[in-house]
Amino acid sequence: MSLMSKHHLAALLALVIGLLTIVEGGIVLLGLETKPYPVLPWLLRYNVAMGVVSLVAGLGLWRERNWAETLSPMVLACHGTVFLSLAVMHLLGQTVAVQSIGAMLFRTAIWAGIIFMMREK
Repeated sequence: MSLMSKHHLAALLALVIGLLTIVEGGIVLLGLETKPYPVLPWLLRYNVAMGVVSLVAGLGLWRERNWAETLSPMVLACHGTVFLSLAVMHLLGQTVAVQSIGAMLFRTAIWAGIIFMMREK
């Protein structure tokens, strides 16, 4: 796979994960759907905001902008931090849905893959 196509695949992943996150979170934020598990309001707002950031990063990656290559590790760091926070909260017995932990692990893994694809020559 050429460097250009890897950047485009990374960009598409960022765009898809961002769009899916905005749609899923937006539906819950607007009250159009409720989840059968506890939803943390701060996590819901974080997810939607980071979905927008993911779209911006994805567009920048598609256009091969330097700022997008700087933004992407920041997105990974944010998701990784939130994932670890949710895991610790769960271990401490606080109310955190396992689905939320899994979704954050998924986002973290996707962004790790995006960064891996961008850096591979």
